[in-house]
Amino acid sequence: MIDAAVFRRVSLFSELEAGELEALSRVATVRQYPAGATILREDEPGDQFFVLLRGEVKVFVDSPDGREVVLTHLQTGEFFGEMALFEGETRSASVSSLTDTELVVLARPDFLAVLSRDFSLTRKILATLSSRLRKANEVIESLALQDVGGRLARYLLRLADESGKAPVDGFFVVNRPTHQEIANSIGATRETVTRMLKQFEDRKLIRVKGQTVWVPSEIPPGARENEWRRR
Repeated sequence: MIDAAVFRRVSLFSELEAGELEALSRVATVRQYPAGATILREDEPGDQFFVLLRGEVKVFVDSPDGREVVLTHLQTGEFFGEMALFEGETRSASVSSLTDTELVVLARPDFLAVLSRDFSLTRKILATLSSRLRKANEVIESLALQDVGGRLARYLLRLADESGKAPVDGFFVVNRPTHQEIANSIGATRETVTRMLKQFEDRKLIRVKGQTVWVPSEIPPGARENEWRRR
């Protein structure tokens, strides 16, 4: 049985009562994956729910021409695999680990049983799904209406909002994914991403050192991507 204290480290479970946490610890399992491991594959049966205790994963689909399209990155405390459980359908995307990763895993009947007993958990999951849908709409809009520079600017700003360290001197500090991963996320080639990042750096829109990028925090929301292109 998993120590119930494990679940208290995850915000998703923070409002559960002690008895509910104990019940959860009896039915959940913990799995560990090395960096680069495949956790889920698109179109396979979906009968488990996953919560990240430690590490980072990417969620992606394969395009008809064989390219990998990254939908999002998820970090400690976030979850995935819920859509197939709600729908009773196959997985809509693949998931692989970007770092050494530790996951809490719940089978479908146990996951649905917990939701039926505690609305606070249901509310958090619905709020997260709503946020993800909003982000998906932003990505679709970006791919349809913006050039590569605008898409890259929006990607970096979103990365800063989601995982950047608190602003210092007007900049978020962000651990940058590889150029190929960025290209897969914004519908561009690796070469184009490399060139655009260098242009942003030359124009002092960002600062770059190795895998670390300093992304500006002072540009007003809603006008930020256009502002980057005008400078």
